[in-house]
Amino acid sequence: MPEKKKDDRPLTYRIAAWYGFAFSSAFILYGGVSIILDILDRNTDNLGEQMLFVILGLVLISFAFAYRELKAWGYYGLVVVNCLIIIGAVVGYRHYENLVLLVLSVVALYALFSSTTKEYLFRRR
Repeated sequence: MPEKKKDDRPLTYRIAAWYGFAFSSAFILYGGVSIILDILDRNTDNLGEQMLFVILGLVLISFAFAYRELKAWGYYGLVVVNCLIIIGAVVGYRHYENLVLLVLSVVALYALFSSTTKEYLFRRR
């Protein structure tokens, strides 16, 4: 019977990583489904905008994968993305969706800036 490998990653590290994957997957999923629906509706006017969502999602998921592989640029990329989300949510605070994004990004930013996450990420160098 194979032994289970113990996960020594801190909880805050895992929270930030999974939020990065979930957020970037939402961009890819939204862009991909919008492209398919636009093609099926024979409406190709906004295809460039939908492709932008897919490309942005791919960039964001590259940050999440780099963070998972303990790369510093992945960490800094996730910090910048979450800061931009917070700024955008504060600007559009009248919509409740932005408030949900604001709370989720604040939690992810807290997880990124926690001492256990930074120690785990940067002590391996």
